Amino acid sequence: MKILFGKIGLLLLCGMLLIGSSGVRPGSLCAASGQQTEPLVFRNQIVFDQQFMGLEVFRMLIPKDWRFEGGITWNFNKYPPEPYTAYTVTSPDGNAVIQQFPHLNLYWAPDQSLQYSFAQSGFGIMQPMGAADFLQQVFIPQARQGAGELKVLEVQSLPQMAQRTLAISNLTYSIFGQISPFQFAYENRADAARVKVEYTRDGQRILEDFTATISYFIVNMPTMSGMYIQTVSWTPMIFSFRAPVEDMPNKIRLFQFSIYSRYDNPVFNVSFTRLCAIITREQLRQQQAIFARYQQIRKTLQETNDIIWETYQNRSASQDRMFEKYTEALRGVDTYVDPVNNWNVSLPTGYDNAWTNGTDYVFSDSPSFNPNTALGGSWQQMNKKR
Repeated sequence: MKILFGKIGLLLLCGMLLIGSSGVRPGSLCAASGQQTEPLVFRNQIVFDQQFMGLEVFRMLIPKDWRFEGGITWNFNKYPPEPYTAYTVTSPDGNAVIQQFPHLNLYWAPDQSLQYSFAQSGFGIMQPMGAADFLQQVFIPQARQGAGELKVLEVQSLPQMAQRTLAISNLTYSIFGQISPFQFAYENRADAARVKVEYTRDGQRILEDFTATISYFIVNMPTMSGMYIQTVSWTPMIFSFRAPVEDMPNKIRLFQFSIYSRYDNPVFNVSFTRLCAIITREQLRQQQAIFARYQQIRKTLQETNDIIWETYQNRSASQDRMFEKYTEALRGVDTYVDPVNNWNVSLPTGYDNAWTNGTDYVFSDSPSFNPNTALGGSWQQMNKKR
């Protein structure tokens, strides 16, 4: 049963990005400025799992001159092997940053023997908290220990984001149960919130906006005495963006484009769920045997994998539609077609003038802007997906 707690919830990390900072909504930034703005130039950042599955994990647009560091890593000391997604996208001067933090595996039970057992398995022992309280009381003080004069400026509950988290979690458990049916009753919950803070770092006042989604997996477990107690495995997943106070108005559009454009590969999510279910079902004890067996299963199920990949390409199967649905359900997102690479790019609404040369992307709120004239080179205009 310990394999289930905290492991399946890792899938919720992928794609749970929602910009809610500074009261800015898609399409409102240009209107608020009252004047034409400079075109925005981005490049496509694709993250692959090169350690294990060999699949694309996610892709996103980042400002062309910004630096991307991180990606996905696996902890092969655990079974199922556990993936961690963590990265930073940093401006050339190092002051503006988008950051995805590694997920956390937390557990709580009133029974000390269960606490000890799960602590030995790598879980943090902590009573469950809501997303806003967790950010304010636990995560932000730890993540920004060296910050001076830290103060909370805004706290916002995100009920729609929590609902999407719950829907994806339920879908994940359904896929898992098709391979390894649950032998016990469970309850699934979710919460989401954002907290904006201001603090001093290296003599600068910094604004940072944190967003957390938390999934809770609740089970009544038997104790040694035969009594049943409620246990909770909960997985916080957190990202943030930050910039100096005076720079945030100029950086918010870049944050907005990058965060809205992230697209997660549903094939990776489904494959990892199936891996967890297969390992749980077959109760393999040795890690090397687990890896070998999974490779055998992948070979024998190649036809199934081909079907899944075809599903990803065609966007036709219900599982893929669910993963695509929550990604594109972010507030005010339009999907554009890249005519050079023949893929879709999700962007905030309000930027109808979008161009690509196959490598870079330019967006402008000026209807007369043409990068072939302004920037040179060969650019093709991107149209909204119908």
